[in-house]
Amino acid sequence: MATSPEASGADVRRADRLALSLPQLWAIVAVLLPALVLQGRLATIDLAYQIRAGNLMLDTHHLIRADSFTFTVRGATWLDQQWGAQLLLALVYRSLGWAGLAGARVLLVGTVSIFVYLACRAAGSPPRWAACLALAAVAIGVFDLSLRPQLIGAALFAVGLWLVWGRRDHPGRLWAMPIVVAVWANVHGSFFLGPVLLGLAWLEDRGERSPAASRTLQVAAVAAAAATLNPLGLRVWSYAVGISTDSRISRIVSEWQPPSIRDPGGAIFFLSILVVGAVLARRGLSLPWHRLAWLGVFFAVGLTATRSTLWWGLAAAPVMATLFTEDPRRTQPQLDPSLLNTGIAGCLVVLALGLFPWSLVGNSPRSTDSHLSFAPPGITVALGQVLRPGEAVYNPQVWGSWFELAFPENPVFIDSRIELFPDSVWREHADVSVGREGWQRILDRWNVRVVVAERGEQALLIPIIPHDPGWVLVYEDADGAVFARAGP
Repeated sequence: MATSPEASGADVRRADRLALSLPQLWAIVAVLLPALVLQGRLATIDLAYQIRAGNLMLDTHHLIRADSFTFTVRGATWLDQQWGAQLLLALVYRSLGWAGLAGARVLLVGTVSIFVYLACRAAGSPPRWAACLALAAVAIGVFDLSLRPQLIGAALFAVGLWLVWGRRDHPGRLWAMPIVVAVWANVHGSFFLGPVLLGLAWLEDRGERSPAASRTLQVAAVAAAAATLNPLGLRVWSYAVGISTDSRISRIVSEWQPPSIRDPGGAIFFLSILVVGAVLARRGLSLPWHRLAWLGVFFAVGLTATRSTLWWGLAAAPVMATLFTEDPRRTQPQLDPSLLNTGIAGCLVVLALGLFPWSLVGNSPRSTDSHLSFAPPGITVALGQVLRPGEAVYNPQVWGSWFELAFPENPVFIDSRIELFPDSVWREHADVSVGREGWQRILDRWNVRVVVAERGEQALLIPIIPHDPGWVLVYEDADGAVFARAGP
């Protein structure tokens, strides 16, 4: 049967609507490639206690003011600055479970990537270079993109980059920054970077004698004030300073220590510095002083801690984009939209969906899925069988967060909120973890009946406890062991 000209024309118009242009494809690539690469495991070391905190607030309809998760500092004041992120994570978890949280991570990483891409475009870079720079920015921070409040902060940071770098073409849009900072101050302590972005933008306006400099400074002042719109008020600033300068955190947590070439994340950071230096040298340091200051500020931020190298990667992308701008004197070839571009984008979508951890769908808080890290499956099952309601459990620090979600009725010795615990608690935890003389008295004083030991952190404790007649081995596997007091 012959096809009518009208039907053929309709098919052509439908195909034209589905065809993607090359700039559109580059934007999609900038979003979907990170989604493909980062379809990894959900790290519960921070995430689980954040969900537990959000659940508690949803159940009680009150913000958390004091600790109730541990028995060592129960009742101690907890400046819970990340309460907004905790509510969001708990709502996603209640509605969609672990699979929903995995999806939220992909969505947030995609948000980071697309807004860095848009910031690079606002800086004058063509789509291809903007996509490459956005992907490079994500690659620099790849080890800091696990699902936790910092990732929400990274998404807000990327939105801030887009607003700041697009302020010349869209000056009114910059007034959204105070709103971004106000939200940011309720989800993560990196909110101070919002005013920093605006301060650097003001320096650029002054350096280029832009009449918009006064407006940029006004927005920066309003944004700094907007950060106080949170339950902590002005204390949110002291929290941000205190958490980043706490010696206990930097001593105990490796990601709070300065980056090192011996660490994969640190190696990528320093490699990116070398690449930026090489590009600048090849172009004869063609950046003006205010953009060199931009790079210098975030280089200094990256040097403070391994987890802070993320901000360097995101902030450097639009600065470098100014070196890869389109030449207005040259006529750029305009390629027609193509179904081939649509096919490439479709393949990326199919791959992203295929790599999604679908096994997480329907799993419980005590799930033993392999896509959850810092959540020992055998240990979790054994604890569910031996723990009694309300009993205290001695635990490795890296599993504290998971146990707080999996066993909300059982307080733990210590968890990921490093700043909350005094040095005396850390010393006692260390004494037990290596079986130092007096470890039994510490457990007796805290009335601990169940001990969980990890093969990494408490490797020395595992062979020591069985020699004490007061304790019996309940369970043991490659992750660690569970011990309980002998007798009833």
